[in-house]
Amino acid sequence: MEGVDLIVLLLFGVPLSIYGKFTVTGPSHPVIAIVGQDALLECRLKPEISVTNMVVRWLKSDLGSAVHMYRNGKDDTAAQDHDYRGRTELFKDELTKGNVSLRIKNTRVRDEGKYICSVDDETDFEETMIELKAGGLGHEHWIQIDGYYKNGIQLVCESNGWFPKPQILWTGGDGQNLTGQSEISYHQDLKGLVNVQSSLAVTRDSSNRFQCLIQNNLLKKEQEAAIQISGDFFPTVSGWLVFLSVILCLLIVTFTAGILWSVKRHRYIKDLELDKSIKQFDQWKSLVEADWKKISECEASVTLDTETANPRLEVSKDLKNVRLTRTEMNVDDHGERFTVWESVLGSEGFTSGTHYWEVEVAGNQHWTLGVAKETVDRKGDIHLLTGNGFWTIVRAQDKFQANSDNKSDICVHKIPRKIGVYLNYESGIVSFYSANTKSYLYTFTGCKFTEKLYPFFSSTHLNKWLRICPVQH
Repeated sequence: MEGVDLIVLLLFGVPLSIYGKFTVTGPSHPVIAIVGQDALLECRLKPEISVTNMVVRWLKSDLGSAVHMYRNGKDDTAAQDHDYRGRTELFKDELTKGNVSLRIKNTRVRDEGKYICSVDDETDFEETMIELKAGGLGHEHWIQIDGYYKNGIQLVCESNGWFPKPQILWTGGDGQNLTGQSEISYHQDLKGLVNVQSSLAVTRDSSNRFQCLIQNNLLKKEQEAAIQISGDFFPTVSGWLVFLSVILCLLIVTFTAGILWSVKRHRYIKDLELDKSIKQFDQWKSLVEADWKKISECEASVTLDTETANPRLEVSKDLKNVRLTRTEMNVDDHGERFTVWESVLGSEGFTSGTHYWEVEVAGNQHWTLGVAKETVDRKGDIHLLTGNGFWTIVRAQDKFQANSDNKSDICVHKIPRKIGVYLNYESGIVSFYSANTKSYLYTFTGCKFTEKLYPFFSSTHLNKWLRICPVQH
C-alpha cells in the first residue's frame, strides 16, 4: 500500500520535500557587530525539526577549517579553527527547534567575512550564506594644541580603535566647514583597528571654538570633541612689523630721501631701546648672581605624584621625569587626578618656609611650571591663573608669559634650558629663573597663601620630557 501511495504522489506532482526535506535560512542583509562585543549569526531550519542527530557546520569562506562543528550530539572542537576555539557557541536548548544560530564572542576585525551555515542529515544537505561586518567605534578622542603655525595655532585631533576607516570633520565656532584645510593620516594597529589623526591650522575668529567630529558610517555613530582657545594664545602682529609695512607702502608715494631718513631715525630709536633693555637685563642678572647662593641653599627634594598625573602623561620610575604621550595610561580616575589638563603635582607640599627646585625644559616648547594650591580643580577645563590657585609661567613656542590675571609677557633674551622655581611661603612670593644662565624671569608678589602648595608641572609637547634636576650651586 505504501508503494501505491508513493506512485500516486509522483503521478500527481506532489514533491517529496514535505515528507523529509528541509531548508536552511538566514538573514539576507549583512550582520553588523561591534568589535569587542558578541556577534549573533542567525540560522534556522524550515520546518523546525531537531538537529541533535545531524551534522551542523559553520564555515568561513577564507578559512580551511571550521569555525564551529557539531556532530554526534556534541561540539567537535578538534575540527575547529584555532582562532575561534573558546569564542563560539550554539544555543543547545534551541537545537531541537531547528535553531542552529552561532554566537561569536569578543568579535575581532578579522572575523569580518562571509560565513556558511550548513546542516547534513546524511540523506540531505542544505546551507545558506551569511555576511558579517565588524565595526569599531573608537576610544574617546581629544583635541590638543600642537604649537604655532604661520599666523595661527596648529590643532591636532586624534582617536584610536576605529573600524572601518572613519571620516573626520572639522568645524569652526560659527559652523563653517574647515575639513578641506586639514591633513588626515590613518594607521592600522596589530588588531586591525584604525588610529586616525588630523591636524588643522586655525586663526582667531569670533568665538575661537573649534570642533572635531569623527564618524563611523557602518555603525552610523559619531564622536565629537571641542576646544575653546583663549584669544591670548593666538599670535599677534607686532607694532614693529606694522610700522615696516606702512613704510613699504609709503615708498610708492614719498621721496626716496624722506624714506631713508625715516628708516635711519627709527633704527636709531630702536637701538637706544635695545641698549636700555640690555642694561636692565644685566642689572637683573647681577642681582640674581649676588643672591644665587642664598636661593640654591633652599633646594627642595621634589618628586612627581603619579596619583595626580593626567592619564596621557608618562612618569618615569624614579618620579623625576614626565612627558606627554599619544595614548592614555590604564589608571584609576579618582578625585586627585587631573583629567582635562595634561598636568601633574609634586609628591610633597609646602605650608611654610622657602623652597627652590629646577626643571630641565630643553627641547620642550610647550610647558607650564610653578606651584598650585592643594584644592585646585583637577577635573575642569579651567585657566591656570592665580585666581584659580595657580602661580605659573608658560612657554608656547618662542612666547613666554606669566599666567597672571592680565597675562604678562616675559622678556627672554636667551631661551632657557632649565627653569628654577623659588617659593617663599610666608612672604607670598613665587619667582622664576633661567637656571642655566642664573638670570631672572618673573615674580608673583603679594600672594596670600593659606593652604598647602605643591610643585606644578604641565606639558603639551608630545614625547618631550620635563626633568627635575639637581640645583646648580
